[in-house]
Amino acid sequence: MAEWTTLRARFPDDEFEEIERIKEKYNISYNEIIRSAVKLYLGLTLAKEVFANTSIAKDIKILNKSLAEILEGPLYQTNIEQKISKLVKLGLTEVIETGLDFRERTRAIRKPRKVGRPKKPRKVGRPKSYGE
Repeated sequence: MAEWTTLRARFPDDEFEEIERIKEKYNISYNEIIRSAVKLYLGLTLAKEVFANTSIAKDIKILNKSLAEILEGPLYQTNIEQKISKLVKLGLTEVIETGLDFRERTRAIRKPRKVGRPKKPRKVGRPKSYGE
């Protein structure tokens, strides 16, 4: 069985009010909220480390430093959630703009059309008899 370790954390009033609101709204415990937040933070850190180890991150140079060196540095780790959220916002903006452009370009093929072969218009009135 796993051995558990207890960690303590202190929160300012405004953050605690948000935690309290989430706790009441979703009927979950403080422990679940804090563990989920820690998992999210660890996930961001691991994703950053995985990306830093790719060849793309090693090839990109910013001020004579590779992106891998920048991402692996301890300065980048401070306030990582703000930096990641900034990157996500920029990425989302680009995705939305691309999506809108895609939507405009595909308007003609997304037009609702009737299924099946086109129907021939029927003539109105009494049918003619062919034998007379």
